[in-house]
Amino acid sequence: MTDKFTSPPAISDHLPKWILYFGCLLATIGIVAGLLGVLSPMKFFSDFPNFTQWSAISYVTTGWGIRNLAMGAVMLLALWLKTPSAIAIVFSMRFLTELGDLLNTLATGHGSMGAPLGIVAAVWIAVFLTPEALAARWGITRVLER
Repeated sequence: MTDKFTSPPAISDHLPKWILYFGCLLATIGIVAGLLGVLSPMKFFSDFPNFTQWSAISYVTTGWGIRNLAMGAVMLLALWLKTPSAIAIVFSMRFLTELGDLLNTLATGHGSMGAPLGIVAAVWIAVFLTPEALAARWGITRVLER
């Protein structure tokens, strides 16, 4: 039992370097993808080669781009703050967004760049979802153990 004069059990709030590097990668991907979504959606949404009515769906592509720009900016803010709560929140948001994007890709086939969906899912889980979940867990456990 602790009181205001006794520190809680020692746990490290030092942000692991892998979370910092992975977060920087996610921020970069988000900012680049966001800029493409706003400035050149036909380059990002390249699996629609015969689509020509980009101006008719600019609300969707611009909104998607802004979403990614915001996620990149928030990731940079969380990495700058280096607090477990910020890391927990932003990586949880990334995990849920990536999970939704994966489910959307599996349901529609779009976003797979022609690769078999099983391979897309395995890579997506290994490269994005698992590290995002682990980073979120790092932050959550530190917040809860205080």
